[in-house]
Amino acid sequence: MTKRFIPIFAASALLILALGWFAGCGGGTDADVTAADSTAVAADDSTEAETVKKEKAIKVDAGLVRRGDLVLPVFADGVLRTPRAVEIRNKVTGQITQVLVRDGDRVRAGQLLARIDPREYALSLEESRYRHIQALSQIAAEDEEQIDDSEALADFVAARAGLQARRGDLSDEQFRSQLLELELAALKEGAFRQDMFAQRTGLADARVAEERARLNLEYTEIRAPFSGVVSGLVAVKGENASIGQVICSVYDNRNLEAVVDVLEADLGNLAPGRPTLIAVPATGDTIRTTVDVISPMLDQASRTCQVIVRFENPDDRYRPGMFVRAEIAARIHPDKLMVPRESVLIRDDRPLVFKVTDEPRAQWLYVDIGLENSEWVEILAVHSGGSLASGDKVVVSDHLTLAHEAKLSIRKTIPPRDRWAAGTAE
Repeated sequence: MTKRFIPIFAASALLILALGWFAGCGGGTDADVTAADSTAVAADDSTEAETVKKEKAIKVDAGLVRRGDLVLPVFADGVLRTPRAVEIRNKVTGQITQVLVRDGDRVRAGQLLARIDPREYALSLEESRYRHIQALSQIAAEDEEQIDDSEALADFVAARAGLQARRGDLSDEQFRSQLLELELAALKEGAFRQDMFAQRTGLADARVAEERARLNLEYTEIRAPFSGVVSGLVAVKGENASIGQVICSVYDNRNLEAVVDVLEADLGNLAPGRPTLIAVPATGDTIRTTVDVISPMLDQASRTCQVIVRFENPDDRYRPGMFVRAEIAARIHPDKLMVPRESVLIRDDRPLVFKVTDEPRAQWLYVDIGLENSEWVEILAVHSGGSLASGDKVVVSDHLTLAHEAKLSIRKTIPPRDRWAAGTAE
């Protein structure tokens, strides 16, 4: 009896354990299922939010669309020169007693540069004065009054003016002969009595000699003809200078001009007054000026024409002989819609720009482009359902791989700049 009860009890216990295991593994209440579903939905929402959060804004620079004049330039190389440079040469002989300047000195007009011993020329002036007085004494001794006939003198002046007016129709011999006849006729009428008296008494010669001596004395002081800079000084104190000997040179660097050679093919649209940018590589500067002169002659060897542009150099920053590169406004096209050159990309062999929307996001716009220079590109038409107007922003950097509707972060907006604005209408 006892032996048979144990196996039955064991079997029942095993059955109960199996049912309990099945209920714990495969079964469950409705509350358990609902809790599991909520957990799954919350996980999906968290994943979606994390995906949205991961959309990063692309940092770019923006430029402005503008409407204005589009300038197409021509380029030419040349050098700077000064329009006023002169060698100062000695006009009288003598020993140099003073040299008052050095190379590089800035001098003003009329400033004394050097001096030649003036004593001999002062004596010559005094001698000529005595001769003048002697002639006056002779006139006083003769006590003869000579008065020109004013009417005869007026008639001579009028007749000589008429002869001068016909100068182009006469040969030199005819002109001299007719002038002599007019003078003799006027002399007989009493037109030159005072001049004849001065010549007969020696007064005329004395006056001429005195003026010449005074002029030579002035020449002993060598002065600057205009304000400028001294260069090439060769005069030495104590040396004997001869007439025509170089003392130094004076350059006026306050006003310079650039002489550039423009190719024959680029001359058709050039004219005086056109805006010009002169780049000076030695200083890294760009000078804004205008064309002053276009040479009427063409160099047959190089097929170029000289164009001159002038500008002020108040600080002596630029020097004659410096190399320059000129950019001259050859054609000016008014009222063009333009975008910065950096904003235009080529994709699928078509030009496009990225317009910055209000969000801001990148709006992909295919465009038709026209004229262009180193800074601006003309927009002829806009496709893809968008538009461009003056004042709109376009992406100008970090946009090679930019996508449509990409989120943007504008680092800076570059204001429109026009290198030609001073010389063209905006």
